[in-house]
Amino acid sequence: MAVDLEKEVKTLKETVKKLETRIQAAEDIEAIKKLMNAYGYYLEHWQEDQIIGLWSHSDEVSLEIHDTGLYKGFEAVKKSFQFKDHYTGFNGEKTAPPEYLHILIPNAGIVDLDAGGKTAKGRWYGSFLGALQRGGKLRALIGCGIWENEFVKEDGIWKFKKLFFNDIISSPLDEGWVKTPYLANPPANDRPPSGPNTHAATYPSGYIFPYHYKNPVTGK
Repeated sequence: MAVDLEKEVKTLKETVKKLETRIQAAEDIEAIKKLMNAYGYYLEHWQEDQIIGLWSHSDEVSLEIHDTGLYKGFEAVKKSFQFKDHYTGFNGEKTAPPEYLHILIPNAGIVDLDAGGKTAKGRWYGSFLGALQRGGKLRALIGCGIWENEFVKEDGIWKFKKLFFNDIISSPLDEGWVKTPYLANPPANDRPPSGPNTHAATYPSGYIFPYHYKNPVTGK
């Protein structure tokens, strides 16, 4: 009887520990998805203080938005999110004007925690509707891209560590992506990148943005 009871207690303790680990993992993934969704909402009107508040202050952080270059370190990332530097088509305005619109919706998210539960990787589609200055006039844009991001947990709070967004299309709504697959924002001259992009390509290149995960069925 005593031996059987000890085995049952040991089994129960092991089960509780496994459940605690699974619950923590589920809470971590949910927190990362909330972080990503919050980022999307702040982009709508380019609330730069809120956007940069989502980031770790580590020197290891980095930002790549399609083909604009690699920005390495917190200060470089912070400067990149300044409205006047990022959207030069608005003639150096410090905040987004009322007619500006940048709806970028994260969807189809896949989040994987790394061993230890302190870092993670995630992939999302970003569906885009915008009203942006292009060629000296306000244009309605439609687009889609893919995020492959990395996250870090600091003092119990998940933050961005690395963000890479690869545009698939960014097209004038009246022309469509077959006629005009990509309409780039004018480059900013006063925020030179730390280095070149690691990779980026638009439709119709056939480029497949690398997955951070293995096939969930085959493991390949």
